[in-house]
Amino acid sequence: MATFLRCLFGPQLMRLNLRPGLATDYQAVAAERWGDTVITSVCCAARILLYTSPIVLPWALRQGWITLSLDGGLVVSKFLAGLGLVVVGALLLRTMGRVTNPAYTQFITVLADARRNYTAASKKLISQYDFNFSGWPVDWDSMAETGDQSKPRLYLSATKDTSLTGMPMDMLAWLLTHSFGISLVYPGSMGIMRMLVERPLMEGRTKLMLEHGGERNKVATRDGNQIDTMFVDQRSQNSGSTLVICCEGNAGFYEIGIMATPVTCGYSVLGWNHPGFYGSTGTPYPAQETMAVDAVMQFAITKLGFQPENILVFGWSIGGYSATWLAMNYPDIKGLVLDATFDDLLPLAVPRMPACMSGLVTRAVRNYINLNVGDQLNKYTGPVRLVRRSNDEMICTSDGELWSNRGNNLLISLLGSRYPALCSDLALDTVTTLIYTPGGLDMFQDKEMEEQFARFARENGSEIPNSLGENLTEEEKGRMLSYLATKMMTDLNTTHCTPLPPHKFQQPWDPAVETEFVTVVASKVVEKEVEEEEEEEG
Repeated sequence: MATFLRCLFGPQLMRLNLRPGLATDYQAVAAERWGDTVITSVCCAARILLYTSPIVLPWALRQGWITLSLDGGLVVSKFLAGLGLVVVGALLLRTMGRVTNPAYTQFITVLADARRNYTAASKKLISQYDFNFSGWPVDWDSMAETGDQSKPRLYLSATKDTSLTGMPMDMLAWLLTHSFGISLVYPGSMGIMRMLVERPLMEGRTKLMLEHGGERNKVATRDGNQIDTMFVDQRSQNSGSTLVICCEGNAGFYEIGIMATPVTCGYSVLGWNHPGFYGSTGTPYPAQETMAVDAVMQFAITKLGFQPENILVFGWSIGGYSATWLAMNYPDIKGLVLDATFDDLLPLAVPRMPACMSGLVTRAVRNYINLNVGDQLNKYTGPVRLVRRSNDEMICTSDGELWSNRGNNLLISLLGSRYPALCSDLALDTVTTLIYTPGGLDMFQDKEMEEQFARFARENGSEIPNSLGENLTEEEKGRMLSYLATKMMTDLNTTHCTPLPPHKFQQPWDPAVETEFVTVVASKVVEKEVEEEEEEEG
């Protein structure tokens, strides 16, 4: 009976013998396959109905297929009861298939033992199987662990309209967001998407585990979600002492996402899936996103043993939101790399929806999905590198136009927050002309401004004050701002989803490090001049 119940409620098994040269796909018997097909079909239909409910339900009412009467309720109840019987039958059929399959019964026994006594040895045994992550025991719980609570978390939120006249619009905005809006912003959270990419994700996990020694962990957040993570430990290599935490895009998963680039570069890497993405539970609303990435950071510090100053945060596309939130709340991190990231979701969301819905979309974004990447980035004062895709088709407000790439706005906002004395209207015109020109960032060179910045750094120390540029002319401000733009932004002649080449994954520019270099070089120059003077006097 115990085996029957375990097989009834057990997770889906996909692959076993996860060892080099031995990994094989799980072969389900016919009964289990048929049962799974029925259950998957019902779930898929239910998800499609959920996503399209704002359109389908009113249409069904107008057609008379659903009526708001007792008879209509009885029809719906009979339909749901019949559907329930079909699902129950499919569950029993699947369970019988599992019970008669020795491979599944062996797996479910190993998993049951791990749940009773979860140790390093039992984890090693279940790690030889790839199965639905809902059945995986929790490896680290942020509620049970104290973590680093030395400072309160910082959140930036938009001002909401709380007037009575705005309530109907707020209700519609809430309905839009919670029906299909969040799925449009984060399509990776859709069940259909997970079904479509399940095979590539399984192949990606297997590659990370077998070729790079990846370790899968389940991290529980403070709001009750469970986050699917993958850690590749390369501390035995030169660059491996630095941990790169990867924040994926809106349809990105760590299995097939941006982890590959820093892994190839020899860094230790920690990838994680957004709430609601494949193995992670929840829904990727901003509050859950920040809880998830905070738990991942605490896991890296307290469990994996990395200090913030040895952690580099890497965000791609919409992952820039969670990446900048981390940078804002953990200012001591080694640096921040943002690839193909925008400054604000709203300018991208409004043009992609019907014009008549612009007011509703604005309320939905500002109240419920306010991804204010630029505002969060401006709260971080550490090293930053922005990677802009010159042929980016996703974060441009005008197709094929480099000037409309919202990465430009992110750079301008960052320059304005760090070097306000430089950002006169004329200087901003100069730098925008540079970044709007294809290839302009790569071709720009200004040795005079480079030397002037170095001299300013020597005189003021590693902390560059906001007063930089107060004594410069308007022309020099524009040149200095352009020089700083080339230090902060890297241009890449590719589209949005092209993997970042390893040679383009560069550590952020750190003026403090450059100041030390400049100071050393300057001291050597002074010593050489003194020696030459002494030789002449001799």
